[in-house]
Amino acid sequence: MCEVSSRLRFLTLPPLHVTCAASVRVERERMRRLSALAAVCLLLPCAVLAQTSPAPRSRAAAKQKPKATNPSAGTAAQPSTSAKTGESGTPAAPENPSTSTTASAAAGPASAASQSGASSETASQKPAASQTDPEEFRRQVMEEVRRELQKTKDEVKQQTSWIEQDSAARVQDSEAVESLRQRVNLFQPHGYLRLRGEFLNNLDLGRGPDQTGHTLFPGPYIGTGGNHSQSDANMRFRFEPTFEVSEDLSIYVQMDLLDNVLLGSNPKSDPFLDPFTPLHVLETTRVADVVKLKRVWGRVNTQLGELLFGRMGYHWGLGILHNDGNCLDCDYGDTYDRIAFAPREIKGHTFTFMFDLLAKGPGTTGEFGELGRSVDLDTLDDGYRLGLSITRLDSPEVVKRKLDAGQWVLNYGLLLDYRTQGWDTVVTTNVDNVTTLAQFTSLRGTVVKRDAKFYQPDIFLSLKRRKWRLDLEVASSIGNVGNRTSRDVDIATNPQLTQSLSFLQLGGALQTDVALLPADALLVGVEAGAASGDKGAYGFGARPWREGTGNPQPTPPGVPQYRTAGPGNIDGNHIDFFNPDNTHGRVNNFVFNRAFNVDMILFRNIITAVTSAWYVKPSLRYRPTGRKTGGGDDTGFEILASMMYAQAFYPENTPGLAKGLGLEMNLGITYDTSDRFHSGFAYGLLLPFSGLRNLTPPTGLSGDTSIAHAMKFILAIPF
Repeated sequence: MCEVSSRLRFLTLPPLHVTCAASVRVERERMRRLSALAAVCLLLPCAVLAQTSPAPRSRAAAKQKPKATNPSAGTAAQPSTSAKTGESGTPAAPENPSTSTTASAAAGPASAASQSGASSETASQKPAASQTDPEEFRRQVMEEVRRELQKTKDEVKQQTSWIEQDSAARVQDSEAVESLRQRVNLFQPHGYLRLRGEFLNNLDLGRGPDQTGHTLFPGPYIGTGGNHSQSDANMRFRFEPTFEVSEDLSIYVQMDLLDNVLLGSNPKSDPFLDPFTPLHVLETTRVADVVKLKRVWGRVNTQLGELLFGRMGYHWGLGILHNDGNCLDCDYGDTYDRIAFAPREIKGHTFTFMFDLLAKGPGTTGEFGELGRSVDLDTLDDGYRLGLSITRLDSPEVVKRKLDAGQWVLNYGLLLDYRTQGWDTVVTTNVDNVTTLAQFTSLRGTVVKRDAKFYQPDIFLSLKRRKWRLDLEVASSIGNVGNRTSRDVDIATNPQLTQSLSFLQLGGALQTDVALLPADALLVGVEAGAASGDKGAYGFGARPWREGTGNPQPTPPGVPQYRTAGPGNIDGNHIDFFNPDNTHGRVNNFVFNRAFNVDMILFRNIITAVTSAWYVKPSLRYRPTGRKTGGGDDTGFEILASMMYAQAFYPENTPGLAKGLGLEMNLGITYDTSDRFHSGFAYGLLLPFSGLRNLTPPTGLSGDTSIAHAMKFILAIPF
């Protein structure tokens, strides 16, 4: 037993579940030992008594000599045993005169017999000795049994203590290993590789260009055989590593390699630089594109809260105002130079304070870079954003627990943004690095007192109950620009140059669906959205930089004159100060974030964003293998179908001067594997309405619209 105990002390302890099994085996072994010792205690005294009891006397001797009642004899009553100490012995002889007399009478014949000879004396002493030895032997056995029992008990206690200590130590070791794993896992690669191709047919709707020469979609330019089709493919490798410096310090990076590079572009086929491939059709090499390092930011977790700083993406709610563009099929994304701090939660709510640098104006590194860094030349032309967000978001585990219990899941958030810029340095060329005195002197002539202030509240709401979901976001942009001119001028020169602009824009989106069939295989949903329009202005307002056919606008001396959007124009500027008595100095059309995609043709490619219109889109999504929310695994095939109707708020915002925009149908299928490979194919068809007609078609065209088609495939490996 001691040998086993010593081995247990020095052997490497097994895992926790092995230790528990060992403790069960030790307990069973202890029970077997106790059972064996108990059997020995019961059987051994009986065996000893049976072997040491005297042989039966003859009948003659029995008649001549009466039977003795001496307690020390082998026929005496069985001695008592102490239950407390485990010792055994004979009780004290009773102090009874009759007993003493009987003993004396019994001793008389023995004394007479001893006088007859030595042989008779020796024979009479041997039985007495044999009667005393078994009692002593039994006492010694019981002592040994008691000691062994106590020893076994102590060893079992010690082993049990070791097991308990080992279990506690292994729990601590498990926590330490997890903590060490998090610290050692310094580099965590994330991102995706995406290949995307599309086929477009008749996206200009066959209506021709408007009066400004712009078409609804840039189409084929060779113009032979009535070709209206376009096809292309692009790719992107997005790499988003995370560096876990410690449990409380992290660095995040996002970079794009070959970002949306058109496959087949950048051929190396210059006949002078590479005479071996004078034709594009013979080229075999591509010129490398520059890697785009888009975002780098850090996170510091303190006792007071979380600190974020750097150039980072930003997403809020559904993404109609702020969208990080991190989806597989996204092309845009908001990026801010920010310092943010989020204190610890207060009653389940998270408060985040944000400070963004929106614009810094011209800077310099010195005449020959002697400063070693870029230095801002002036602070007055800087643009800033101050933000406060208040959110209540449940973790996925809490959401699942509430949904399984049939409870409501309510999440919400409120965002308050304030943007301001006092002065503005309006430049048409890149002057991020001013290196000459002439450049520095010329900057003063491009400064404008802007006095711009914008307030952008945004609220989102998320409701879930069992198999039903509803997400809602409503955003607004309210602001004022004190001076609209592009150059600092004397107000006496032309009062219209220094007039202010007002902004009052409103937009919202809603998404809801319900899961049907086992494992949530079928999703029936409805999506709706609306972006305010600009009453009295022409064009959608998604591309205000376009030259229109409307009224010419007053400009400072030396600045080319431009025209606002006119009737029938697809897009253009809504601001009109041509007539002092009838000015349009407001911008009311809300523009959804371009990373918020709702279709394949109308808003994504023709208008380029949801603005000056509303839409409703019912949809169906069927995945035979089910979804994780219903116990499935989100793998296998999924079929998607949707139909969207879109209409403008004001007819003057459309090129056809009518509200109806069109009906678009999309059908797609995707396939996902357990190791995260994703593939998909989609087809879209647009039935254009009168709002997209051409009121002033070129010669030979009627101005009517025709059906547009689009097909797209995507292959992606997220990691």
